[in-house]
Amino acid sequence: MQDTKQKLFVYTIGILFGALLIVSNSVKAESYIEELEKTWIQPVEGTITDTFGTRNGKHKGIDIAAPEGAKIVSVSDGEVVKSYYSDTYGHVVFIHHPEGFETVYAHLNKRHVEQGEKVKKGQVLGIIGNTGISTGTHLHFELHKGKWTFEKDHALDPLFVFNEDEEQTVYTGQLDNGKNNDSVETNTVPSIDRGNTIKKKITVVKGDTLWGLSDKFKVPVLSIKKWNNLELDIIYPDQDLTIFINNSENYVVQPGDTIQSIAAEYSTSPEEIKKINDITSDKIYPEQVLVISKK
Repeated sequence: MQDTKQKLFVYTIGILFGALLIVSNSVKAESYIEELEKTWIQPVEGTITDTFGTRNGKHKGIDIAAPEGAKIVSVSDGEVVKSYYSDTYGHVVFIHHPEGFETVYAHLNKRHVEQGEKVKKGQVLGIIGNTGISTGTHLHFELHKGKWTFEKDHALDPLFVFNEDEEQTVYTGQLDNGKNNDSVETNTVPSIDRGNTIKKKITVVKGDTLWGLSDKFKVPVLSIKKWNNLELDIIYPDQDLTIFINNSENYVVQPGDTIQSIAAEYSTSPEEIKKINDITSDKIYPEQVLVISKK
């Protein structure tokens, strides 16, 4: 009997220690991201047209629209691990950062760095474009904890590490390799406009869970926790939460669709659709993804 009680005591202590370890790691992760907020910069000045987790959870980054010719810069120091042309990403650059993250810069018009190069925070990686599977001039930006994988199972919401209230110093100069690397001409990178993203205040009711809210509002659980400084996965009735919602719809073009027919379906105009997606003609193609503003 005494032996059984001792085993039960050890088992209970083990469970409590495991729970404390999980909480401790969660707090460390939150603190680490907060540190990155102070040091990382935005990759381009522009307007967010699509957020993380849309398209039924398949969109593993954010889309930032900016004018043609806009420079895309590295968010932090790192090393170029890939720089090539992809059928889907178009001209794309992958950067590994010493903090243990990997960032992806896709749909570029031109690439200014090669695989193996060391880059500084704020160094120009390329010029914004519309290459690969893209619906307009924009940057598709991804953030991954560890290495990028085809399944993108390590993807994080990039808005975690973008401090929108402070100006950030960026790199202007040469690297040790002696190359005259293109760089940002100013010493700050302006904030990113959240575009169609709206801020919503909600009050938790009995039965709500983070996973339920994530599914309802089509945003990741991690994002909800970050926006509300939550360390645990627990919420309670009458708790007030802030959620950022992408106030737009994405429509996948089907065979036979025209801009006119899509505009009529969504009670908008062809001109509005073209403006939002930064396209100049009425030509669209099957499987093209169009952003449609909600009325």
